[in-house]
Amino acid sequence: MLIFSLVALLGSYQFYLTIVDLTSSYEKKLAKEYSIVAAAAHKIEERVFKDKSSLIASAEIINAEPFFAEFSDDLSPEVYEQLKTSLPIFYRLKLTRYPTKAELEDVCDSVRTAQDVVKVENFAMAQSSISTLLNGLKSATALYLAVIFIFNVLLFIKFMEVWSFEHISRMQIMAIFGAPAWMRSATLIKTAVMDSLAATIITVAMFYYISISPESVSYLKSIGIDGKIYFYPLESFLHLGGMALSVSLFSVLMVAFRRRMP
Repeated sequence: MLIFSLVALLGSYQFYLTIVDLTSSYEKKLAKEYSIVAAAAHKIEERVFKDKSSLIASAEIINAEPFFAEFSDDLSPEVYEQLKTSLPIFYRLKLTRYPTKAELEDVCDSVRTAQDVVKVENFAMAQSSISTLLNGLKSATALYLAVIFIFNVLLFIKFMEVWSFEHISRMQIMAIFGAPAWMRSATLIKTAVMDSLAATIITVAMFYYISISPESVSYLKSIGIDGKIYFYPLESFLHLGGMALSVSLFSVLMVAFRRRMP
C-alpha cells in the first residue's frame, strides 16, 4: 500500500519536472522560430536594436524582392525600380527566449523608439495564445502535483497509524521495559525505508523506459519537439529517493508523536 502511494507521489513529481523540461525545450524552439518584424526608412545597425532590449538576440535584413518580384512582368522597369527603392527596409528580430505577453509589448515599444523605425509587427495574437497555453499547462501540472502530495502524505500517516495499531501490543511491552521511541518504531522505520527504496526504483525504471521509448520520441517529434526526454537515472534516483525517504520518515515521526500525546 505504502509503495503504491509513494510511486504515485514520485511519479507525479517527476511528471511535473518532465513537463517543465519539455515546455522549456518547446519555448526554446519557439524562440528560434518566432521573430518580430520591423520596418525602417533607412538602414539600422544591429547593435541599435540590441541596445533597445536585452531580449533581442539578433537583427537581420529581410530580402523583400521575392515578395514583389511577381509584379515585375506587369510593371515597366522604371516603375519597378522606383517601387523597390521606395519600400522600407524590413528587419527580422530574433529573441533570446520566448517572451511573455508583457515582455513582447515592452520589446516592441522599445523598438518603436529607434530612429527611422516606421512599423513593428509582433504577431501578438498567435504569441498570446501559445504563451497562455504553455503557462496553463505548467500551472495545471503544479496544482495536480500539490493535490497528489497532500493526499499521499495523509495516506502515509493513516497507513502508519494502522500499522501501529496492528503492533501496539509489542510496542507497549517494549515501552514497559524502557525502550526508547525510536526502538519501538524500528520496524516501522525499516518498512518506510524499504518501501521508499522500492518506490524510487520503480519510478526511475518507469521514467527511464518512457525517456527511451520509440513511441515517446515519435510523439514528441509530431508536436514539434526535438524528440528527446532528458532523464538522468542516477541523479533522479538520488533526488527521488531523498524525497521519498523524507516523506516516509516524516509520516513515521507524525505517528510516533501522536502516539506519545495523551
